[in-house]
Amino acid sequence: MPGGAESRGCMSHRKRVLCYSPHLRVVADKALETEADIREARRGKRSRPLVASAAVLFLAVVALAVWSLYRGSSIWAVEKRLECARATWGTVEQALELDGIVVRDEKVFVTPVSGTVKLVASEGEKVRVGSIIAEVAEEQARLRVELPLKKAREELAKLDAYARGRLDQLGKEVAACRLNVENEKRALARARSSGDAQGVREHTSALAEAKKALDMAVQELEREKKALEIKGQSFADKVKQCEATYRRVVFQLRAESPGVVSFELDGLEHVLSPRTCKDLGPDEARSLVPSPGRIQAGAGVDAGQPIFRLIDNYRLFVLVFPRADQVAELDSSRGLRVRFASVPGGPSLASKVFYTREAAPDGERAMLLEISGFPEDLYYRRRIRLNIIGKTVSGLVIPRRSVVHTGEGDIVYVPVNLGVVRRPVSVKAADAEWAVVEGLREGQRVVTNPSMVHETRVTIWR
Repeated sequence: MPGGAESRGCMSHRKRVLCYSPHLRVVADKALETEADIREARRGKRSRPLVASAAVLFLAVVALAVWSLYRGSSIWAVEKRLECARATWGTVEQALELDGIVVRDEKVFVTPVSGTVKLVASEGEKVRVGSIIAEVAEEQARLRVELPLKKAREELAKLDAYARGRLDQLGKEVAACRLNVENEKRALARARSSGDAQGVREHTSALAEAKKALDMAVQELEREKKALEIKGQSFADKVKQCEATYRRVVFQLRAESPGVVSFELDGLEHVLSPRTCKDLGPDEARSLVPSPGRIQAGAGVDAGQPIFRLIDNYRLFVLVFPRADQVAELDSSRGLRVRFASVPGGPSLASKVFYTREAAPDGERAMLLEISGFPEDLYYRRRIRLNIIGKTVSGLVIPRRSVVHTGEGDIVYVPVNLGVVRRPVSVKAADAEWAVVEGLREGQRVVTNPSMVHETRVTIWR
């Protein structure tokens, strides 16, 4: 066969040629290597799409992680601006918030003479009937009678201290003599029982001496006691004379009933009393303007000038002005409690006393409440804000500012991942700060600054 034909046969039928042509062994080896490369290349072509897919998947995961981190940081920044509180079990007082005027059962004392005032009692002191509260007199006249009275009282006090010490000393001497007598009696009894004749004679003589000393000590005590009583009476009479002279010159204002003393007056004590405020309407009561003032020690006063007031610390009243709808609510309440704004303590029990006059054109009325167990701050206040508590409601309590009023009802925003959820609630009771609601679980968080939900454009899930 010609070489060209053989060559073409080997190229076209290479696999057969390789089987029976030994002289083409090298060519066959090269052909085998070439075929292995082809298979390897084919495997490479098949693996490249897998690598590309893996790379794409890796990049997607990285992108998702970066987006999640960014999204999470953005949400965290937004949620950081949202203030939250948890729903907890509590009680809310259902109350009417009203303005009130404090009315006290108090009496104002005026001085019948002119002069300089001396304050004997202190501000806010609780006094008994007859206690000296203040004194008024001309200063020079006071000094003339005050110094002798002071000296007489000091002399009486010194004598009283000496008498107590002297009588105590003599009493101890009498007690010592009595003890000596008892000791000698016991010694004499022992000598007689033992048959000691010498001891009997000695203790008999000693007992007689002890009795004699006891009699002398008792007599000395009685003489000293009588002498001190006479001298003390003389000193006491001198004090009484000085006091009588003092009272003729110095006018003493005394408490006519027990109560609390106050030298602060506002000029409304006679107008705003339990007896006189019955004739006041809402507008008249509001138009009253206090003129606060206080008497200072050493101040000059004129006859007829108010000096102090004596407050009945067991009775206090508050004049309030409810509307027509509030009057009906108050009348339906069996028992009332009152909590005063900006005053610690409470609540205090209250009872309706009466309504003053007829209702105003807008239905408003003046009502007087008697308060028991009231805070002492009300001794000095005239106008005050108070809450009249009709009932208390218990349940899940959240801050009142958390509740959002919408056309569809009340809702709250509950924070969740990636946003907040609108949760409808039913408000059962509320005061200025808290609300009892239904529709939440105990411990569930609510947003307490709901306006920030829209400002931050956080996602609101329906």
